Amino acid sequence: MELGWIDFSKSEREKILNVLDLLTEPGVLDELGIAPIRDGYADLFFPGTSTIQTRAKYFLIVPYALKDLELNNEKNYSKLKKQLDDTEEKCARILLNINFRERGIIGRRSIASNKWIKRTPASIYWAGLRRYQIFKAKMSIDQYIKIIAFQKQNKSNILKLGNRNDENDDQDDKDAGLSQKVHLLNIPHYNSNWINEFDMNLTAEEGQFLKNQIISSCGNSMMAHILKENMYEFLEFNSFRDLERIIDKFPEKIQEDYYRAKSFSEFIFVLRVIYNLIVSENANEGAKKEFALLKPNLADIANMNIEEIFSSLKIYNPHLKTFLIKSRDLMNDEDVEGLKNIIKSREVMLKGENRSKTAHPGEFDKNIWFAGRYLDYRFHNAKNIIRDIFESETPEIIGKYVLEENNSEMEGL
Repeated sequence: MELGWIDFSKSEREKILNVLDLLTEPGVLDELGIAPIRDGYADLFFPGTSTIQTRAKYFLIVPYALKDLELNNEKNYSKLKKQLDDTEEKCARILLNINFRERGIIGRRSIASNKWIKRTPASIYWAGLRRYQIFKAKMSIDQYIKIIAFQKQNKSNILKLGNRNDENDDQDDKDAGLSQKVHLLNIPHYNSNWINEFDMNLTAEEGQFLKNQIISSCGNSMMAHILKENMYEFLEFNSFRDLERIIDKFPEKIQEDYYRAKSFSEFIFVLRVIYNLIVSENANEGAKKEFALLKPNLADIANMNIEEIFSSLKIYNPHLKTFLIKSRDLMNDEDVEGLKNIIKSREVMLKGENRSKTAHPGEFDKNIWFAGRYLDYRFHNAKNIIRDIFESETPEIIGKYVLEENNSEMEGL
């Protein structure tokens, strides 16, 4: 069955796109449908992050911009929505004027073309703002802006009613109280002139606030533990796999999840290497070299408790589970042809014959690598955010750690 796009409202489309952000590696299609496990572990280790977040500052820029909407005199929902979009674009332009080479500015290429992006920082960071309890409700940005508009309109109407009929003062006061009850933003000291004074770096107050929010809302996560214990050495590593060198410093539960996730990443890498061998008809030199290194260790890599992974992550996906168990058995038997067949079948089931690359081997550039490599579980995005927080506290220590470029900054969209 092929899936098509249903033309929902703009807000509904944004909700769907936000979910997709959380389910994708930058620039990588989920050819084998392993997203539930990949994202389950990413949410365990680095909750509130997504693959298109760039810098920690946006966790404050977005709430500040929303606070502006709360406090100004505009009551029209559409105009409030436009004001938020304008503020985010203005922030990008200010940051680029301060330092054009500043990393992580969302919309850099679009602004260079005198355009603005469709996916704004507010939509990119919204799930994280909710996860960290910086925004204290389960609703969309659109719903919140509608509430802001409703509050202002309701207050205005109540004041008008009160002026016309002083006998209803008690009821008016009650209604006015109701109209002011929704206070959902949780942010540090707010300065109405913030947009003219900010840069991409967190202030000490902002860094401490964000650190506390992550620790209090995600206390059992790897990310919270790194921040709570000031594990600056985390910034020395270049991949999720490298964390094995310090994993013994984490609580036992995190260690257990880490080793499961690392084993799963290695297991999936084997399947991805074979995927590239199929698509290239064994002509991709990189895939051939990787497989030559992996082949002697296939049985060890296959020694993985798939059932335990599904149980610990509370995932119910029988088709994925069956695919992984069969792949594990074939890997144990070093049955490469069997692995090729099951990979082909899996992709065709997910995407259909026409869109499946493995169903059309030899039709693609043999030098291009498809389907990703090792899983990093949003490690790089989390590393940038953690670095920004640490740097706000101890810039003299953190300055030596290089901030990583995020190649999926949603620029030009």
